[in-house]
Order: sequence, then C-alpha cells, then structure tokens
Amino acid sequence: MTKTLKTSLLASGFWRLKAPRWHLGALWVSDTRAGKVFRIDLNGKVSVAADVPSRPSGLGFLPGGDLLVASMSQRKILNFGSGNQIVHADMSDHAAGFLRDLAVARDGNAYVTAFDAAAAGPDGFSSARVLLATTDGAVRSVAHGMAHPSGLAITSAHDLLVSETLGNRVLAFQIDGDGELLHRKVFANFERMSPLGICADSEGAVWAAAARQPLFVRILQGGRVTHRVHVPGRHAVACQLGGRDGRTLFCLTVAANVADYPDRQQTASVETALVDVPCAAVSIRLAETGFH
Repeated sequence: MTKTLKTSLLASGFWRLKAPRWHLGALWVSDTRAGKVFRIDLNGKVSVAADVPSRPSGLGFLPGGDLLVASMSQRKILNFGSGNQIVHADMSDHAAGFLRDLAVARDGNAYVTAFDAAAAGPDGFSSARVLLATTDGAVRSVAHGMAHPSGLAITSAHDLLVSETLGNRVLAFQIDGDGELLHRKVFANFERMSPLGICADSEGAVWAAAARQPLFVRILQGGRVTHRVHVPGRHAVACQLGGRDGRTLFCLTVAANVADYPDRQQTASVETALVDVPCAAVSIRLAETGFH
C-alpha cells in the first residue's frame, strides 16, 4: 500500500529554487532568478551563502567542505570555499546548453547535467550530456543520448542516478575508479509523470519531484511507488533528505499558477515532510557511532 504524506512550510518568498543540498545542519538551495545561493536552517531562517549573478543551478560540496556551484550562463563550476569566487572547472567547450544539476562523489569528482533545449533532433536530444569535472578541473563527457537529463543523486553504493525527465525514467550508472560511468541501466520507469530533481535514501530508493504536478514520490528500483507527498496548488521541483536524523524530506515547490500572484514570480517555497527512511549518509554515521 502506498503511504501518503503531507508537508509543512519551512520558508517562502523565493523566485526559482533548484538543487537542494543538506550540509552542516542546514539546507542549501540555488535561486536561479535571484542569482544567489541561500542557506536555510531548521527554523526557517534564511541567509545568503553566495552571490552568483551568472544564474546558479546545481550545488555540491567537496570533501574538504568547499561549496561548488554550477553557473548556468557561464557554463562553469565555481568554487566558493575561500569566500571568494574562483573557477573550479570550465565546461564551456563541452556543454552546448545550460548547466543543470550537480553532484559530488566521495572522491571529489563532480558530475553535471547539461542540455540545450533548442538542439533536439530526430535521433533525440543530441546535446544532452552528463559531464565530469575531476578534482584538478579537467572536464570530459561521461554519458550522452538522454532525453533531458536533469536531477542527479549519488547512492550509498556509489552509483550515479540521473533523472531523464522527457524519458519518464531514472537511469543508473556505476561510477568506476576513474570517474567513468559504466553499466547504464534503467533504475525505474515512471507512469504518467516525469521526474525532475531527485535524491536517494539509505535503502536505495529514490525520491523524485513530478514535473508540473503537485507531487513527490518515493520509488523503488523497478518502479514500485511506496510513498507520495502531495503539495496542492503547487508544482514539485526538487527534493533532498536531511535534518537532524536524515528523515526530513525538503521539497522545493512553486505556485502552479503564477498569474494568481501580483508579482508573478516570487512564489517558490521550501516545504518539509517527515519520512521513515533516512538519507544514506546519516544512516552510515549512526551505525558508526552506535546511535539509533
């Protein structure tokens, strides 16, 4: 039986939120229209973590804690670890369109989705790529031939998951020692929905935002949906597990009909739902320390 969950509002008044990441006791999000990365604590207090006028998108953190931001318009990964913006990797020669989501593996390699909406051809979306930036800033393409790759997540088994939005599915790749993506397979096909932002939990399931729907779902490998989170009057955008015990699902949403709002744009919010299964990182840490 599928379990249905409800949300509570954590913070609102944003323009266009993307790429939620849980780090050091807070949620970090990009606001692509505002040109800022925000840090939001569990009480809903919002602070600016970085100014990124070149449209921030995907976020990630290097093993040492440095913040990485995918700049959509510059097509670069920027590093804000020192407090000043420096270029971590220049992807402009490899990405035909905007950079999208970003995920950092445990060795510091960063994966980014890139896609040019104007480059669709008869054989699919030929410009769609997953790009790899190694720790020394070298860039190469590691996956292609996908119908609008958007969200990224790395599992506890060190697999990379990619939401193929217009393919209505999530793909899985094994990450090898050189950062290459191997053994491409379909993790799950989605019925009557297209996945956007995704995250993985400690049991290997995926939480996904349903594009242009008021819905987040938890789906197992193979396609069985175990949980639904409804956000009436909203559109789901992306999600991330975190919180003190890893069982808070942070849901990025936006108004389904922006014409209902006088400013027409500042309708993005962060909502939360309590779930049963934590994120993988918290599960591992609790096991190591002996806490439950």
